[in-house]
Amino acid sequence: MEAVINNTKLIRRVNIFALLILAVCVCAVAFLCKNMWLHIACTAALFLVMTIFGYWGKGLKFLVAFLISYGWLTFNVRHGINIPSPMLFTFLIELIPVFMAVYLVSQAPSGKLTAALRQLPLPSSVRLTVIVILRFVPTVASEFSDVLDAMKTRGLLLSPLQVVLHPLNTFEYVVVPMVFRSLKIADELAASSVVRGIESPYKKEGYYLNKMAVSDGVMIALFISTAAMCILV
Repeated sequence: MEAVINNTKLIRRVNIFALLILAVCVCAVAFLCKNMWLHIACTAALFLVMTIFGYWGKGLKFLVAFLISYGWLTFNVRHGINIPSPMLFTFLIELIPVFMAVYLVSQAPSGKLTAALRQLPLPSSVRLTVIVILRFVPTVASEFSDVLDAMKTRGLLLSPLQVVLHPLNTFEYVVVPMVFRSLKIADELAASSVVRGIESPYKKEGYYLNKMAVSDGVMIALFISTAAMCILV
């Protein structure tokens, strides 16, 4: 247990720009790489990166979803099956690695992300938009999981068949609570930003420092070289 906790703290010591460059490289490989085996190898390597940072559970789910999508797409193309649409699995194959990289970026402390974005020549509105998106999505996903657990405890949404047979109940018991929870989260986020002086015109200082270490430079060089090799080969 202590090893997992220590691993998850690694992402707090990584330069945010290294994670952002990782996300850009993954997007480039996902949409520009023509060799499927290299695409699979990069996804497996991304799973290894998530494991090093202590998120092997989430990474394994992403990897399994990727392999299932690739296997089903191959089966569909080989046997001429069009249901579900092969285009759906093609999108999943391209987007799952991107989700993995974005998940890593979202796990970085928001204060460190803010410090990194302040180092870039970006308008404050753009910085705030990026920060809110990266922090709001994981929070909503966590709230959605809590809502599902609460519904299952009450004997609802126990199986996908029940969801299909009772769509109105699904809407009432899941979507409606999520809408109100999202509104509450948005209000709390806005109040927290105001309390922390987001409206102040003066230069702001953060708790986190986003310094570049030798290990960060090595990771950036490795990410860029790997992406370039996958795209050019």
